[in-house]
Amino acid sequence: MPGQLEPKEMPECLYYLWEWFCELSGGRGYAEFGALPLNYSEIQAWASLTHSDPEAWEVEVIKKIDRAYIRESNKK
Repeated sequence: MPGQLEPKEMPECLYYLWEWFCELSGGRGYAEFGALPLNYSEIQAWASLTHSDPEAWEVEVIKKIDRAYIRESNKK
């Protein structure tokens, strides 16, 4: 995980979203140009396997974190 993405401060009530992102990110695919973005079908499969039921806004937050991850990890 790029150091720039480690949360400095985060409300405790949102920490679970960071944990979900880290779980999803651990199973992401990579190509020769770097990390591939998480897609909705991967998130849906993860939710089914973990018996999670993320709301639409939670998925969008995860996608926003993922875009920041891709942007930072591809800077290298």
